[in-house]
Amino acid sequence: MQLQKLKILMIGPCESGKTSIANFISESINIEESEAIRPTQGVRIVEFEIPNVTSNGEQNNIDIELWDCSGDHKFECCWPALRVGVKGVILVSSPNTANASRELELLYNYFVSQPKLSTKQCVVFYNCLDEHEDAILNLSPTFSRVSQVAINMKTRSDHIKMAFKNFVSSILQSISD
Repeated sequence: MQLQKLKILMIGPCESGKTSIANFISESINIEESEAIRPTQGVRIVEFEIPNVTSNGEQNNIDIELWDCSGDHKFECCWPALRVGVKGVILVSSPNTANASRELELLYNYFVSQPKLSTKQCVVFYNCLDEHEDAILNLSPTFSRVSQVAINMKTRSDHIKMAFKNFVSSILQSISD
């Protein structure tokens, strides 16, 4: 299977940690180097390669186009353009996100259900903070078949990259079926 680039959106409520996660996954920055939070204005595209991704029994290097999208609804008019050509969606939430369940459901409906992506093409990253290590995100039944991964940038950073690589494998399997 030959892909140009695998377009993946990372979207969720404001201040849920999307940019920090995108920077870490793409190896744009080390966790120790993370700086003060600056809200993403619209979208920021990060391109990188993931080596040795297994899909359908084969290992390939996959070029990723990770769209780090603002969670601010003032950019909602850009959503149709963001959705074009998307192959996967990462929904991000954190313990300090008010109305997380309702917000994620809105984003899921627009970016996953409406373009008819499968549940394998979506994952929820619950960005845990130190004191919320074992917290569980209480989501609606809409998410019962969507993979949900608790991540922690400070204590389990290796888990983030593995969860992302597994998600990429899941997308590849889904689009090749």
